[in-house]
Amino acid sequence: MNERGNGTSSDNFNREWLHSAERRPDSQAVRGNPASSPLADHAAVVGYRSIGVNTDDLVSFIESFASLRANRVKNVGHDQYALASGQKFESFTTSDTIRELLEEIADASNYLDFLAIKLLNIQHTIDLVLPDCD
Repeated sequence: MNERGNGTSSDNFNREWLHSAERRPDSQAVRGNPASSPLADHAAVVGYRSIGVNTDDLVSFIESFASLRANRVKNVGHDQYALASGQKFESFTTSDTIRELLEEIADASNYLDFLAIKLLNIQHTIDLVLPDCD
């Protein structure tokens, strides 16, 4: 399930899980706020920036992330892997399973490389804007 599908699916993913058009950079997580996103505005994320993350917020974040994974199975996963009876992975041979795992490892490795590039550019920007700040 490493594909997000068409642009609409990706847009829905971003809007639903990462941010909303109504959210301002200084917004605080508010339980029940329809403009709040489950991950970016989560109390654990906001708390990390200020007071720290308490155990209840950490557990809640883990549950929210699990919900994201479950929704991927329900949506893009269903489209790509559901069969008339059962799931595609149930019919995988050992070779199919190894191939799928290697493809997922390759994708994860690529994503880590992408993130490294982004982080190095963020560091560069920080160094330019805040040269004497550690």
